[in-house]
Amino acid sequence: MRGHPRGTAGPGRGLRWLPAGSPTAPAAPAIPHGPPAGGGHCRDTRPVMPPGPAAEDRAREDVRARLARRFPDTPSEVLDAVLAEESAAFASAPLRHYVPVLVFKRVCRRLAGDGPAGAEAGGEPS
Repeated sequence: MRGHPRGTAGPGRGLRWLPAGSPTAPAAPAIPHGPPAGGGHCRDTRPVMPPGPAAEDRAREDVRARLARRFPDTPSEVLDAVLAEESAAFASAPLRHYVPVLVFKRVCRRLAGDGPAGAEAGGEPS
């Protein structure tokens, strides 16, 4: 069975596969904060795991709070109903990280009176 990739990859360097915990396996390099030394591209910040149920609940509450601030004259029952309808549209979405942003935008469009197929509601940067 192959271990974890160890070592560095780059021009003239191969990626070595050593068994995890092998005494010859070098320690995994620490991931620096910010761009890598010597310029170049930023480190990869894409999510590696889907959010858990607690993270989705926090995101849902954050969207609810943002909507309540953005539409203060909308009754909470209406806001909750529209939020539930738009969230249900993404219930089976395999990529969960962007669901709160998409739900927020769709609810804003509906509450602004543009309907589900209307233009994006302005106000907050996308």
